[in-house]
Amino acid sequence: MVSRFLGFLLLFSLGLLPALHAEELAGTRPNAVTVLYRITFDEDFYFIAQSAGPYLWEVGPIGEKEAWYLSLEASLSNMPRIAQALQIASAADPIQIGVESGIPLVLEIQITGSIETAEVFVSYQIRETFTEDGMIRSMFSSTIPRNEDLFAYFWLSIAGELDTFAIRVLKPMVEIRGKSGTLVSGFTPLPQEIPDSGSLFLVSPMPGTFSWKAQHKDYVPLEGIFLAESDQPVLELNQRRFYSFSVDLGLVQGRSPELWFSWQPNYYGWRFSVGLQQQILGLVYLSTVDSPEIDIRSLWLPGVGVAYRLPIHGSYVPQLFFAATLVGRLYDAYGTLGLRLGNVLLSLGYDWEIPLGFRLFVELGLGFSLQDDFVPADQDHLFRPALGPAGQLEIPRFRLGIRVPFFKFLSLQQEQLFYRHG
Repeated sequence: MVSRFLGFLLLFSLGLLPALHAEELAGTRPNAVTVLYRITFDEDFYFIAQSAGPYLWEVGPIGEKEAWYLSLEASLSNMPRIAQALQIASAADPIQIGVESGIPLVLEIQITGSIETAEVFVSYQIRETFTEDGMIRSMFSSTIPRNEDLFAYFWLSIAGELDTFAIRVLKPMVEIRGKSGTLVSGFTPLPQEIPDSGSLFLVSPMPGTFSWKAQHKDYVPLEGIFLAESDQPVLELNQRRFYSFSVDLGLVQGRSPELWFSWQPNYYGWRFSVGLQQQILGLVYLSTVDSPEIDIRSLWLPGVGVAYRLPIHGSYVPQLFFAATLVGRLYDAYGTLGLRLGNVLLSLGYDWEIPLGFRLFVELGLGFSLQDDFVPADQDHLFRPALGPAGQLEIPRFRLGIRVPFFKFLSLQQEQLFYRHG
């Protein structure tokens, strides 16, 4: 009993190795296709399994489904034009799955049995995902196979026929090279992920023109137009690291230096900032800050901000964003330094990438002064209509500056140390 179990375990392992090998080759065999398959067993089959199985099989009962699945996958993986076989559920629609995942072939097998003759009958059909032209339907019968028979020869006729049929769907492929985990869209109905090998092979008509996009959470998204002309064209993704944290160095009104720390979890979407504006240091402020109506301490403006970058442009062109900033003002409250709400700033801006991953930005908008008793140092350059007790409107509010990736140089130093000592 123990020897039978060990024998079955050995056969199980031998059958698993080719299947795993096929998975490893899935992203590296451009001249092979992936196949969807399913095996359906009827009630007669189980009746034979319970009645005759233990007497006709040397290792294990005939009812072990895994042996059938693994042996079929092992036989298919040995075919030169089959990259791998993926099992689907009996209730699933193979055509829908094939279209969504870009898998061109479907193999469906029905297993029945006869208790009188101790035989199994195998009927099968092979078809393309996108068309049923040239569909193959056939069947064969066999004595009830043992486990070693399943792995040795049982599926050879189906595997050989499927391998020959694969010639019909083997078409020119585009090779896309990039970072593992990158989602590439534009070549298939659904985005496809670049595997660990760094190369993704996709069937595509040749010649063809494709509008593609590539997205990865750790890299700047890319998009472009690709003209595929040769038998196996290659699209090399020049992916640039995306850094979530940055230091923003800017000029308010083009004159007053400011400093902000920003966090943007994704390239498109929200950015959150905390920092400091001021109106003491800067251009043409030496005479203004001495004005008796201006409290110098009120010219320090700590604040928080939020911005949203719209996903409407490619990464190589200026990116449009909306921004809102709330700044406070320091003031003297009975000899104690306090903080009040100062201004709400709303703006529309662009930022764009320059060498080394730095980004230039420019914003233009307006501000709402929430305290009418505060006078800005740049009051002579603003249109400031009163809003009653609510304060004043300040137009225009202008910012420009540079956004420096916070961890860029740290990561570069780490990479240099890795390659130096690796």
